[in-house]
Amino acid sequence: MAKLIFLLTLVAVGYVGYHLYGKKLVQKGPSAWIKPLVALVVVLLLIAVATGRANAIFAIIGAAIAAAWRMAPLLLRFAPQLKGLFKQFTGSPATAPDSSVSTRSLVMTLDHSTGEFDGRITTGDFEGRNLSSLSLTELQQFAKYCQHKDPEAIKLVSAFAARYRPDWPFESQPGHSANTGDMSTDEALSILGLESNASEEDIVLAHRKLMAKLHPDKGGSDYLATKINQAKDYLIKHRKTQR
Repeated sequence: MAKLIFLLTLVAVGYVGYHLYGKKLVQKGPSAWIKPLVALVVVLLLIAVATGRANAIFAIIGAAIAAAWRMAPLLLRFAPQLKGLFKQFTGSPATAPDSSVSTRSLVMTLDHSTGEFDGRITTGDFEGRNLSSLSLTELQQFAKYCQHKDPEAIKLVSAFAARYRPDWPFESQPGHSANTGDMSTDEALSILGLESNASEEDIVLAHRKLMAKLHPDKGGSDYLATKINQAKDYLIKHRKTQR
């Protein structure tokens, strides 16, 4: 009877924990699970020690370490192939933690794991502050500043306001489409959050991941989606010319 009560309690705690924290972790991606898993392992070890079953668990861990040591040469030999399979399975390219789109007055950062974005102001009266920290009046003042000093930045402000500020009084801002001028390699890599040695597969995967979160139909913006598409097209074309 005691075992049944313990099992039911464990199931109930797991159910509540998943709905309170698990869903958020799933949305953030695999990297967000590291700390909770480590904490869970520590708790399980403490329970094992308290119940007198620690010896069996440590014996299993020791056997696993010994097996991994024996398999190490084989794993090293096939490391490139395993890395490729892992990337295909997880759908996560070798990217930087974030992407960014920059103008003279604003650096918009895009979080790969959540699809959230925010902008850090680099010039003017609000230099050093994030768009998310501005009041509606301050955001309007910065938008007016951008209209005169940095027309490209107003597109990012509009994208931010459309998603996060339902009280924004304007339906759109002038110059809503993305600039179709030349894009540098550094800018394209920054937009997709890629490193300079990214492969064509990495480019496609990064583009797919960002568009899944920043497409206009999913709360993104036409401007950001266009910049992401331009970055992918530029990098793929650039890679082909280097062959």
